[in-house]
Amino acid sequence: MKFSLLFQNDTVAFLPELFLAISILVILLHGSFLGLSAAALYTYLTPSMTRLTSIILFISVFLVVNNPIESQTLWNSIFITDHLSIWLKLFVVLGLLVCVSVSEAYMFSVRLRAFEFFFFIISICLSLCLLISSYDLLSIYLNMEFMSLIFYVLATWKKNSYFSAEAGLKYFILGSVASVFFLFGASLIYFSMGTTNLGSLSLLTENIAGCSPLFYLGLICLISALLFKLGSAPYHMWIADVYEGAPTIVSLIFASVPKLAIFVVVLRLVYTSFWCLFPVFWEDFFCLCGLFSLFIGCVCGLGETKIKRLLAFSSVGHVGFLCLGLASGSVEGIQSVLFYLLIYMLTALFLWIYALHLDLTSDNSFLTFSDVIGLVRSSPVYGLGIVLMIFSLAGVPPLGGFFAKLNIFVGVIDSSYYIVALLAVLTSAISAFYYLRLIKIFYFEKAENWFYFAPLTKGAASCVVIIGWIVIFFMLSPNLFYLLTYKIAIGLMI
Repeated sequence: MKFSLLFQNDTVAFLPELFLAISILVILLHGSFLGLSAAALYTYLTPSMTRLTSIILFISVFLVVNNPIESQTLWNSIFITDHLSIWLKLFVVLGLLVCVSVSEAYMFSVRLRAFEFFFFIISICLSLCLLISSYDLLSIYLNMEFMSLIFYVLATWKKNSYFSAEAGLKYFILGSVASVFFLFGASLIYFSMGTTNLGSLSLLTENIAGCSPLFYLGLICLISALLFKLGSAPYHMWIADVYEGAPTIVSLIFASVPKLAIFVVVLRLVYTSFWCLFPVFWEDFFCLCGLFSLFIGCVCGLGETKIKRLLAFSSVGHVGFLCLGLASGSVEGIQSVLFYLLIYMLTALFLWIYALHLDLTSDNSFLTFSDVIGLVRSSPVYGLGIVLMIFSLAGVPPLGGFFAKLNIFVGVIDSSYYIVALLAVLTSAISAFYYLRLIKIFYFEKAENWFYFAPLTKGAASCVVIIGWIVIFFMLSPNLFYLLTYKIAIGLMI
């Protein structure tokens, strides 16, 4: 009885994660029992699995929002619950709900009859929620590996595709190296400080005068492993090949959702555990990584003719902006990072839903620019929405992407990094070229043949309309997003 009372708050705070863990077993049993009859009758199990997974994620949204425990460490300070974790879990669950809503038609088209895909979706949601709440280097490592192992399997989901096997193998090998670096860095920090708890590390490093070289090496290994998972330069080698070779629905998940959880870990490490090292270490480190990512993103994207690779290099550039936001070292810097993450997730979901739609109608193995010719003539409203999202990624006012980049620039200039801000503006202007090239193809290229574009499914159309309305609402009243991200940022700094 005393033991149950001791961990009562811990259990109540972890109700979303416990519900997701039980739901994994429910989906596994549901698919196992009905899979045999579905295969015998030559029917698809996907519709019922889609509905069941959507219900589970929808219930998870209510459990996350109605969490009664605020700002408390859990399970012997291995996990934490605060405003940052609650809101980011909400964004993760909603992002995965969008991915599930658009997956049914794609799986039917490419003849993926395996119900395990939805089992992996719930597992990804559980791993990301645990990663967001992690407050110890060991729990961060275990949950990051839990997430990575699922991604390795999903990258090779097309069993009859050599490119999918290549993508999964590259991701597995390079991801394993990144995991080794993280574990090595954690061991060096434990050797230097005697603990792996983020709260204890913040107390130990609060008034520290100087640190050993092994301590700095451990920090570099930790952040390098996390930046690899984000696809930041110079750790970006895998991202274009994996996005291109993996199934499009898997690339949609890769591009939109995991960045939120990994950036929470980076924020906790930089702004909570090792805040005292900001003037001497973090500013220069993130400025270099941010500028390098911007340069790689704008230069490598110029010569691309494949849509998925172009979106991959575009994500490298956007991670560069996020790194610059981290370098500012203020509450406004955290707010700009969270605001950029929110806007980028929405626009990435919109554009990857479009890539998923193209994959359903294209006969090519890889989506190229020629596949988008004729979209505006066949669906003018949808084409206009895609153009607006591309303009948002390019940073054209008054769309959300412009204000997201503006916040980053303001934070960098407030930190007196004028040359960094100038270089960021130049690389952003260069990267706008390949966005404008897509719009030129939409409106001004004439096709010899008439291209047929299948209509959007109900799930995809609903997600596209909701995301479009959110962007339009932001244009009309942006204060809600600013206040939300500022509240989350203050919750992290307190």
